[in-house]
Amino acid sequence: MHRWRRVVPLLVSAALVAWVIYRVSLAELAEAAVHLDWPALVLLTAGLVFGLYLWDAFCVRWLFTEPDAPLSYGRTLHARGLAYLAGALNYEAGQGLLAWMLARTQGITLLAALGRCVLLSIHDIAVLLSLGLMGAALSTDARAPAIRLFCGVGLLAMVGAALFVSWMPAKWRQRWQANRLAAGLHGWTWGRSVQLYLLRVSYYLLYLVYAAAALPLCGIRFAAGQVFSVVPLVLLADGLPISVSGLGTRETALLYLLNPGPEMKGALLAFSLLWSTGLLAGRAAIGLGHWWLPRRTVWPIAMERKPDEHVGDGSHRLCRQPHHG
Repeated sequence: MHRWRRVVPLLVSAALVAWVIYRVSLAELAEAAVHLDWPALVLLTAGLVFGLYLWDAFCVRWLFTEPDAPLSYGRTLHARGLAYLAGALNYEAGQGLLAWMLARTQGITLLAALGRCVLLSIHDIAVLLSLGLMGAALSTDARAPAIRLFCGVGLLAMVGAALFVSWMPAKWRQRWQANRLAAGLHGWTWGRSVQLYLLRVSYYLLYLVYAAAALPLCGIRFAAGQVFSVVPLVLLADGLPISVSGLGTRETALLYLLNPGPEMKGALLAFSLLWSTGLLAGRAAIGLGHWWLPRRTVWPIAMERKPDEHVGDGSHRLCRQPHHG
């Protein structure tokens, strides 16, 4: 069963890539690829990979730092980099490895660390729905009303769920707080949610800037509102755990949502494949680089702790207000 779970993303990516190439045609893809400005696009994609890596590590450090357990930026970069290796094939595996490494170095349980990672993912979804809604509000494309409806309903559902958790009956709250996965959420406030939301907005704006700069280099012209409404939905599709690092789902979503004319389909598919393979190869390179770093320089505190020091649920630290200086 576990083998099939590892193989399914590969099969889905291969099937989706084959399908979009069939829809566009291999000849059109090859002809469009010849005319792309490859040096500029490769440099731009490398900048995206590196920028995402640095800012994502900053966000994770902000999320896990505690007054009595400071987390250095270097260790967070190392954890994020190693998690890229597992995440290249499976998103959940990457997040699980990130949570495991940070749980060890911060002296909390794996479930408490996973709770923080889930919290990060929830804010990511809220950010992408917000950006998609704002982009659709500025777009005159025929699909903009459907995007506004989808993003608006999604945001209302998320706000409603958050209010329900905040105002749930005392009996339900006790059960919620007894859940070890929720140990990492003790002391969380709306103010901190706003801060994390803004941090993640900056993170995803890197994608929007990348798309806005790269598409013209491929000879692809769309209105800014259309691009800014579509890219967040494409990133939501990327996060689905059904493909290898978004390969296949990204191409399918871009072609469907942007719906380019026949003269731009080949170039859009070539750009999307560069986007996907660039992220995959760049993150794998970062992960491999961290794999070869001397471990003793990165995890000395975590490795010296005894197993019985991690038995608690970690709430004795996570319930305090973290210091984010």
